[in-house]
Amino acid sequence: MKLTADAGVGYHAYTENHDRNNFWEALGGLDLRNDQFNLGDRIHYTTDPANNAETERHKRLSNTGYFSYATSYDKMFGLGFFASDIFDRYFESEMQYLNRNRVNLGTRLYYNMSAKTHFFAEYMYSDIDYQESKGKVKNSHGHSLGLGVEGQVASKVTGTAKVTYDMRDYERELEGANKYNDLVGYYVALEWKPTMRDVLRLSGERSMQETFYGGVNRYFADTLVSLYGAHKLTDKLTASLTLAWDNMHYSKRVDNTKRNDDLFIVRPELDYQFKEWLSAGVWYQFRTRHSNVNRFDYDSNKAGVFVKATF
Repeated sequence: MKLTADAGVGYHAYTENHDRNNFWEALGGLDLRNDQFNLGDRIHYTTDPANNAETERHKRLSNTGYFSYATSYDKMFGLGFFASDIFDRYFESEMQYLNRNRVNLGTRLYYNMSAKTHFFAEYMYSDIDYQESKGKVKNSHGHSLGLGVEGQVASKVTGTAKVTYDMRDYERELEGANKYNDLVGYYVALEWKPTMRDVLRLSGERSMQETFYGGVNRYFADTLVSLYGAHKLTDKLTASLTLAWDNMHYSKRVDNTKRNDDLFIVRPELDYQFKEWLSAGVWYQFRTRHSNVNRFDYDSNKAGVFVKATF
């Protein structure tokens, strides 16, 4: 068994509207695992809205507990189970209609092509409960099917890639909105290390995300693609670059209109490793959102410094 713990704190300072925009955030987690078993919990204090379509800052606490187990990969076929519980709690009373709890339960059937490569088919059931929402018209039950591969995907490439089919049925009718929705999606998390000094990570996901935008919009289809590359300039200095695109396509409203947002992110970073346990760095991030609803357009420029200690 391997036990890890981590914690972090950060302060975000803005050049304009300090009282409204400046904020603290903190996170921490515990993780216990071996080759077959994984149990952990992560907690995050932030002001980033979990499922709201606006840009205003609102303090919330998010907690994710998770568990997974898989039988040995030594045999040709294997079976796995996984579960998670995710809740968000807002501190301001006017935002507590966003308080929610999501429970996920699932199972996987593995075909172990080798000790390092596993094909799998999975099923997951999810339940979303908004405790403070008026009428509870957002509460839903979902089913998800997945087919994919994980482990040693190709030469020098490791990670997970899968195709998903999500179905969601809302508990109560809402005039102007569909009671049932489905979506074909995907999940990708791949890492390629062509040399000892270089790494390239591709991640992406297309999934249903809850929203309260427009009254009758129950969800939006979220398509995210991110590419991260890093190169060691020296034994201690590493340069990296992150490029990301995020598309949020909202369900059609009763007035036959749709909202569609595109977000683009560029983030270069320099990291200096003073010692094996101590590093520091600087970063810059540009983020822009373009929407067919003009009032949601914005540009964001951020820069920061960090210190990381590992014990």
